[in-house]
Amino acid sequence: MAKTVPVIGVEPAELAWIRMLVALLRHSDPVVPELTRQALQYLEGAASRLGTAASGQRPAPGMRD
Repeated sequence: MAKTVPVIGVEPAELAWIRMLVALLRHSDPVVPELTRQALQYLEGAASRLGTAASGQRPAPGMRD
C-alpha cells in the first residue's frame, strides 16, 4: 500500500506544513487541538477580511473585530 496520497492543489513543499497541522490536530493534550482549531478560524477570518478589503466589499457578518 502506498504511503502517500496525491492531493490536487497541494505542492510538495507544503506537505511538511500539512503534516504538522495534522499532528497538532491529533495531539494527545486536548488543549493543543482546540488551540489549533481556534488559530485556523482566526486565520480564515483574517484572510476573508483581507480578501474583501482588497476587492472593496464589506466583510461578512460576524467577521468583524
